[in-house]
Amino acid sequence: MGRHWLIPLLIVVAVIVFSSHGLKGGPEISVRDAATLIKNEPRLVIVDVRERADYEQGHIANAISVPSADFKARLNSLKLPKYEALILYSTDDTQARDATKHLYENGYQGALTLKGGLDAWRAAGMGLVKPRQP
Repeated sequence: MGRHWLIPLLIVVAVIVFSSHGLKGGPEISVRDAATLIKNEPRLVIVDVRERADYEQGHIANAISVPSADFKARLNSLKLPKYEALILYSTDDTQARDATKHLYENGYQGALTLKGGLDAWRAAGMGLVKPRQP
């Protein structure tokens, strides 16, 4: 509704953060800001870059699983939006930083790493979901 300004604002902030972080791994987003973005932007793409078995043990709601080992090879087939926010996470953010950097270098200007990864998400008391069993 009236919150369409949030995405461009976060992208601008991400560009500023990336400039200050250089090649360290791209822009980051805090758990609090990520939770707000997830709540207010239903089209937001969330990418879990951990191994599939870890994803199946619990992940952020609506996240897609793209293990870091497959990430670069699958990038074109994922059809991720280039100009909208994307949140990537791993257990502690190490693998996600690499994936975010790769996305950013390939024109995905809204790519953000969840700062502290799933460890920080859990520590903040945020919930996880498990895939539905057939």
